[in-house]
Amino acid sequence: MVSPVFLIGMAIMTGWSVVTVLVRAILLGFHFDPWSLAMALQVVAGATLLTAAGIRSLPLEPLTRWATWVIGGFRIVTTCCFSAALLYGSATTITLVSTLNVPVAALGVLIVFGRRLRAREGPGFALLALGIVLLASRLDGGFASPAIPLLLVSETFVVFASLLAERHPDNLGDRRQRLALAGFVTMLSAGGLLTLWGLVGLAFPGAEIGPSSADVVASLTSPWLWLMALMLGAIFRAPLTYMSFQITRMLGADGYMLTMAALPLATLIVEFLFSLTGLVPAPSHAPLDLAYSALIVVGTAWIIVLRFRR
Repeated sequence: MVSPVFLIGMAIMTGWSVVTVLVRAILLGFHFDPWSLAMALQVVAGATLLTAAGIRSLPLEPLTRWATWVIGGFRIVTTCCFSAALLYGSATTITLVSTLNVPVAALGVLIVFGRRLRAREGPGFALLALGIVLLASRLDGGFASPAIPLLLVSETFVVFASLLAERHPDNLGDRRQRLALAGFVTMLSAGGLLTLWGLVGLAFPGAEIGPSSADVVASLTSPWLWLMALMLGAIFRAPLTYMSFQITRMLGADGYMLTMAALPLATLIVEFLFSLTGLVPAPSHAPLDLAYSALIVVGTAWIIVLRFRR
């Protein structure tokens, strides 16, 4: 019998690869700024999760816990940085470089929970790190690419949020508690994005790190923005967010990051298929890019095989 954890991991990995490519296609096709699209996605996904938890008897305990608010804040940072990074590289390249969250998670669980790596996993982490560094050098602008600091910040905060979610009381509760936790975290992230988006856009209309326009009202009333958010948020983002909390509870923060290790391969396939329709540029087939990507894949596969045996 196939493990439920394996099935959840495969579903999450496949879903996030589709979402990543669709977000890039929407950003390129409709010229939304990344912050406004990210905020709209969060609103729709959060509302969907809270509705599933039961509006009439909604568990309110998550709002009384400081960890819920901190996870929401971390996700604001993650969403902004990762969405912005998609403007500076293909979805496949960005997700490959974002696998830096695997070594960061390993360091995080060592510091926070005292879980040590096995010595035999060392070569896998070494190959993974080498592939990330070499592939990052191939981005437009090399190590000076804005995508690199954006991904460093994004993935570090992904790990912080997962470490908190692993031991969050409501994530250890029943299904309705997990749905409520995921919904409140998502809505808190949306509210934070809206506030930050508006403040930066109004105070620094020309800033490259913020929205492309100071006209907050005009952007938020775009019917196309909310149509795209409705499709992606309700169909993909909401269930993926819930399943991410669930698998973090099952496997821990570092285990969750490892389940996402094959995400670049899934994204490569999805991005190639979407490029046939002209929605996104085709992913790079340069020999060096493929070689560096192979280092990441081999490194993560090494770690996964050892942990499955254990």
